[in-house]
Amino acid sequence: MELDQLRYFVAAAEESNFSRAAERVHVTQPALSRQIARLERELRTPLFERVRRRVELNDAGKFFLERARRILCDVETSSQQVREQFAGAPRILRLGLLAPFLDDLVGPAVRELRKRHPRTKVDLFELRPREQLDRLAARELDAALLGNLDPAERLPFTVKRLARHPLAAVLPADHALAARRSLALAELAEERFVSLSDLQFPGRRALLQSAARAAGFDAAIAREVESLGLLLAAVADGEGVALLPHHARKLPHSGCVFVALRAPTPQAELYLVSSPGEPPEQLDTLCALLAEHARALSNA
Repeated sequence: MELDQLRYFVAAAEESNFSRAAERVHVTQPALSRQIARLERELRTPLFERVRRRVELNDAGKFFLERARRILCDVETSSQQVREQFAGAPRILRLGLLAPFLDDLVGPAVRELRKRHPRTKVDLFELRPREQLDRLAARELDAALLGNLDPAERLPFTVKRLARHPLAAVLPADHALAARRSLALAELAEERFVSLSDLQFPGRRALLQSAARAAGFDAAIAREVESLGLLLAAVADGEGVALLPHHARKLPHSGCVFVALRAPTPQAELYLVSSPGEPPEQLDTLCALLAEHARALSNA
């Protein structure tokens, strides 16, 4: 088993599409498909089910995904720690994030940080929120971008709020309200909802229910999924509607549409979470830059 096979598998699982996964890891789609097929042969079981024009993890794939992510993160963080402690390598900041924040939030902030601290390197790890929290607790990450943490989750860490982002309704493209420019959340009171898994995205179920109750109803959650790609695919397939930050509309979402919510618009909060103690100067600078760009995004 090769590390690239694990990287391709994780990308395909998160994108729910081999072509988009291949673009993400900079290989051709046939090459990615061959490597995943080799991985399945080695494991002696399929990892995906083919559903229309997308792929979806089966039970074996869901079981293996968390372990594959853990292996990739372990390899990179262990390598960094050895270089820093025994080879005199400069300190590297390790930041956990979700993919949607990479290009228009983390990327610009990291580029500006390098101008101010030319010798500083930042390594980025795409991990689900629960995995980011676990890595922070083990001091295998220096900081993580996380949203809507409940008080119990915040206790072991230093938490700085970066911004609030308005939520939008995510509807199937053929939904009766899909052509609207905006709608009141109460108009979805009779709908079934798809939510991100509270196990992997702690606080998301509470965010959905809090927004619904403020609009006068309890959200009926029909399904919980383990990635943003699976949530969008479930909505496109008509399994329910969803709420996501309006910023997430940049993700590929064929078959579903984002519709703005009217005031009072529920908000998602974005935090920079780090281990307790005095942060290095570079991390303070990165936090300030992330906050600046996050506020700009929330107003876009």
